Amino acid sequence: MRFLGIVAALVAGASAAPLVRHIEARQNATTASERLGLQWLGGNSSLPKVLVLFTGGTIAGGSIYGALDDTQYGQLSITGEQIIARNPYLLNHTQLAVSNWTSEEFSTGTSDELVMNMTRFANDALCSEDSDIVGAIYTHGTNSLEETGFLMDLLINCGKPVVGVGSMRPWSHIGFDGDANFFDGVMLAASPEARDRGLMVAFNARILPGFWVTKMHSTNPDAFWANTGGDLGIFVNSLPVFFNTPSTPIQKREFSVAAVSSHSSYPALPKVDILYAAREFDGKLVLDAQANGADGVVIAGTGNGGIPSGSDEIEEALGKGLQLVVGTRSPNGPSSPSVTPFYAKSGFLHVIQARIMLQLAIASGYSMNDTIQLFEGDMRKAIGQPWTPGM
Repeated sequence: MRFLGIVAALVAGASAAPLVRHIEARQNATTASERLGLQWLGGNSSLPKVLVLFTGGTIAGGSIYGALDDTQYGQLSITGEQIIARNPYLLNHTQLAVSNWTSEEFSTGTSDELVMNMTRFANDALCSEDSDIVGAIYTHGTNSLEETGFLMDLLINCGKPVVGVGSMRPWSHIGFDGDANFFDGVMLAASPEARDRGLMVAFNARILPGFWVTKMHSTNPDAFWANTGGDLGIFVNSLPVFFNTPSTPIQKREFSVAAVSSHSSYPALPKVDILYAAREFDGKLVLDAQANGADGVVIAGTGNGGIPSGSDEIEEALGKGLQLVVGTRSPNGPSSPSVTPFYAKSGFLHVIQARIMLQLAIASGYSMNDTIQLFEGDMRKAIGQPWTPGM
């Protein structure tokens, strides 16, 4: 889009000299900040640089219905720069640059393409050899904050912290929680102790692992919890305090941004749908999803990953190349491997997480057998239940 703007300006007869100097400056850049055109806020160049990926969300939303409304807001909005200006203490500790990822057409709650493009940008900014940025935060609507966090956790793997922040109440509310969450998130992203811990979420003075974080309440400010593994730490005086040294979840896998971006679904991701199993589950729903363009399906199964009915239709869909992962609709506990698998069981990943991992697996060229090993390999080893494809 920037290139098209430059071309349009030249065609319109604008002076070419400033544009040429702008292009030359990018070409002669010595840091990622210069190359990406980031403008840093704050007067102390010795402070750590934290990139702000701004996508809007409740943290940027306000209400025309007064200071008690926390359900009908959205008529008013503020920018990332305005959020920073609300808290003058931020620039005493960091330099901040805002990269805007809002769109009139899409949102990070509706578009894989937008989220993937933001992830590619963040990966470049943080993980390139010329990076001068210590970490990043992303603002996000809480309805899908966990989805973006899980995706970025699997794709940004250079050890620098990325932190998700948001709020459950709009900035016009008397109990707005966004300022505190934003400040905590920036302090976490700037902390050397935050390295090599994967993506994290700063919410309600808690440090949550992005790999396991789940929205557990629809309206309460303490909305997010780690569905497996527990919190990583807390904020004391708005500074991060960790409970343990860095560790990696057993089911976490690292995917290559370049490999995923080479799939035909680029710039988005392969289509994967989620179905919910219940008594008299209709297996035709799986075939319908495939006919509608789905490369994969995740089923929220009963109990330990059961599917009550529909096995014939599922077998037909698998024969046509569909990839299938079955999780559990239960709020806790695993979907455990079958003795002889035909599709993958999700282990401790809930169905939203399983959908994203399946998307990345398909985009990376995994076969159904590869996907089974991806989801089940560590648990099979732990419980002594090996499996050899084709047997």
